Amino acid sequence: MGKQPEKKTANASDKLFVFGLDEDGKPRGARFPEFNEKVVSAAAQMKLAFVHPASPAATEIGMLPVGRLYASGKAFVPPIRRDLLAKLKAALDVPGDASQVNQPAPAPENAKASGVVAAGLPRTWESIAVGQLVLVEDDDPGFGWWPCLVTKREDQVLTLQLRDYPDKGTYVRHIAQVGLVNPGPE
Repeated sequence: MGKQPEKKTANASDKLFVFGLDEDGKPRGARFPEFNEKVVSAAAQMKLAFVHPASPAATEIGMLPVGRLYASGKAFVPPIRRDLLAKLKAALDVPGDASQVNQPAPAPENAKASGVVAAGLPRTWESIAVGQLVLVEDDDPGFGWWPCLVTKREDQVLTLQLRDYPDKGTYVRHIAQVGLVNPGPE
């Protein structure tokens, strides 16, 4: 007999899960080894939710295929079985689950008539959440403001990572020290 295929399981190093129904109503889902703003942006464009960070229970259920991020910035989130999507949603709905689920922002009814609304942009300082984009002034004021992703929020203190240079470290700022990007018309 041949070797039995190994079951795909979520890896402890998987940091980001993307899932949901695409614009055609087909279930899609993927796991990614690290939090990446380009993946989050692609998920928002596909109207998919993302989980970052995921609880151990959600990680065990999250037997999603590995997603791909292309150099162009597009992400590949493959189709999945509808029952797997239902299991993942059920695990995330358990009271006390520590996973942070970020649902795609619903498009306003008049979005096509009034212009494009950018996903992932908070409208107020109080509404800033993990995965959203804000502007942060560099430690050296001569270097200007940089787009950063919120990786953690503890009350009014944000931990931020540069969107375009994620390997350059993190910033820690109070919400009053960050700038908001105009998300478009309401």
